[in-house]
Amino acid sequence: MNTVLGNLLDRAERAGAALLICDDQDRIIRVNNKQLQIYHFVDFSTQMTFDQFQWRGIELRKMADTSVYQDPQAWIDAAARSRQVCDYSQFITRHADGRVLLVCYEKVNDTSSWWYQARIDITRELQARLNQDSVLLGPAFWEGGFAPLARNSTVPITNVLEAIPAAAGLIMSRGKLLDANQALLALLRDGDGLSKVDGRVVACEPSEQAEFLRRLALFFEPDGPRLPVGMRISRGESDEPFFITVSSLLDQGRETWDNGHIGVLTVANPSVTPAMDPRLLAEFLGITLAEAEVAAALGAGTSIASIAKQREVQTNTVYAQVKKIVEKTGYKGQADIARRVSDLARVFGSRQYSRGGR
Repeated sequence: MNTVLGNLLDRAERAGAALLICDDQDRIIRVNNKQLQIYHFVDFSTQMTFDQFQWRGIELRKMADTSVYQDPQAWIDAAARSRQVCDYSQFITRHADGRVLLVCYEKVNDTSSWWYQARIDITRELQARLNQDSVLLGPAFWEGGFAPLARNSTVPITNVLEAIPAAAGLIMSRGKLLDANQALLALLRDGDGLSKVDGRVVACEPSEQAEFLRRLALFFEPDGPRLPVGMRISRGESDEPFFITVSSLLDQGRETWDNGHIGVLTVANPSVTPAMDPRLLAEFLGITLAEAEVAAALGAGTSIASIAKQREVQTNTVYAQVKKIVEKTGYKGQADIARRVSDLARVFGSRQYSRGGR
């Protein structure tokens, strides 16, 4: 156990991180000098729980997010639930004095359910990123700066936006971009329908920008219902437009960052269908790999004749495979297969961003 503590303290020292270690009862059992400096208003010499530590910050209004003070117990309970189901997480938090901290939470291996939080002051780094017109959050951008302390190898930080099979990002009012997946970054970089100016998502077509801002204002109305908004966005190299939506995060009560509301921007390219992995489709539907390849092609809008040509078989062979799929799945026919596979691809398919619809 002493080895684990020593390893944590050593890594925190080298990373310049404030470190707080808790046991399986959420009691604080160790802090380092950096923690004492940042949280000088907390008396760590007295035995306290992590919740009591949080309450001290709330009482002194040390956090910049004012929504915390509306229902602090609910905020503390939500954080506790998150720790129960999460082995590792990384996020950004702001202090009322303007400091920005990168926070890492991790359950410690080879202990009796101990865990720690480590904090690095990134105020200057974040300001530099603002000046460079970069994405503000984006966990992958911070990965090199702060690896998990208790493990010998870096644990990749998953950007959940990458799980969305479309170009997607987190934005605030007037289009301020907080985070984005690679598909959206590529789209903005190309200036394909949308672009990024001074850290904000804007419509490339000047006549559409005013309408884009108007719809964003509707969504971000202070006391509004957060109903999804959408519109068509023209593209420079394609006659087919993008369809964009701004919608709420799943946890309505915590969708704020730096005292502002957050929305999910999703950009759908109707000319590009996510590709469904036939192996996954075979597992889902209980069909053979060859049948799954046919089903995936139907879901992508390919005709029977084209499928036969691509597979170098007779059309009757493809029709026979379609009949087998219907028998095994209970689907109603070729159109039903195509519709259902297309629906699956929207969730489980691989994302493709194609400039100009190619």
